Amino acid sequence: MKITNLTTDDVALAEFGRRMADARLTRGMTQAQFAQAAGVSKRTIERLEDGGSVQVANLVRCLRALDRLEGLERLLPETPPNPIDLLERHGKTRQRARPDADEGRDAGAAAPWTWGDEQ
Repeated sequence: MKITNLTTDDVALAEFGRRMADARLTRGMTQAQFAQAAGVSKRTIERLEDGGSVQVANLVRCLRALDRLEGLERLLPETPPNPIDLLERHGKTRQRARPDADEGRDAGAAAPWTWGDEQ
């Protein structure tokens, strides 16, 4: 079964638990062996495989025990830095025109446009 945004939470958790059990069985592990390898209780494994709620830390331990932790990298990849943030880290800041900058200027006398960093 494919998990999509239309899948209910309960169905998604049940499918995830089934996949976790399949991965465990593929490795030839009992729930007790899996629990010991992951450093969690057997009840946590039972709850996870039944589609119940478990702590994220326990999920990470279980994924590590199955050599599947790198799957979290694909799930939520690191966001590349924003180019503006990179400029700011190098001491350069972006300057924006203030909305009130033109107040007080004579409407008929337009000053030449500048970047604002000339000195």
